[in-house]
Amino acid sequence: MADVPPFPNGPFGVIYADPPWGYTFKSPTGSKRPNYVNGAVDYYPTMKTEEVKCLNVAGLAAKDAVLFLWATVPMLPDAFDVMKAWGFTYKTMVVWHKLRCKGMGYWFRGHAELLLLGVRGHVKPFRSLLHNVQAVQVLRHSVKPDEFRRIIEGVTPEMRRIELFARQAVRDWAVWGLEAPKHEEAEKV
Repeated sequence: MADVPPFPNGPFGVIYADPPWGYTFKSPTGSKRPNYVNGAVDYYPTMKTEEVKCLNVAGLAAKDAVLFLWATVPMLPDAFDVMKAWGFTYKTMVVWHKLRCKGMGYWFRGHAELLLLGVRGHVKPFRSLLHNVQAVQVLRHSVKPDEFRRIIEGVTPEMRRIELFARQAVRDWAVWGLEAPKHEEAEKV
């Protein structure tokens, strides 16, 4: 990914990330074109897993921090590798059951996306009564519903937060990414 902007000044107790996963897969139809690139490249620049892993998120995070990392089902092993490379230990996940979704996939039609939760340092469990399956309507391609940001705010009320690969400014959040507003614009929200 070219021209990656610098991170804002940390540290942050909450890292919320939706990496622009880039992956290829083989056609199950036996097509002469052996590798197809996922449809994300039609919407935004994607990154290879190794590029995502090399981001210095560990340097951005507080000593005691929580990572909320989005993963598509085919990218789940890569997401666990990214979490580890960033210095976090996997604890659990929230499943987004996508309502009003056609779904893609060769094995099953995908109607779920996974929000992995990892920690580093000493973070107490949230003891939340929320279910780990959230049924929420799909928005535009790759846009995550605000409900998930509200869930994160609810379980991390006193922590400084940043959204990586953000597309918009959000009150009380720092944002970073190619599509994120500049720092001065984000502070106006």
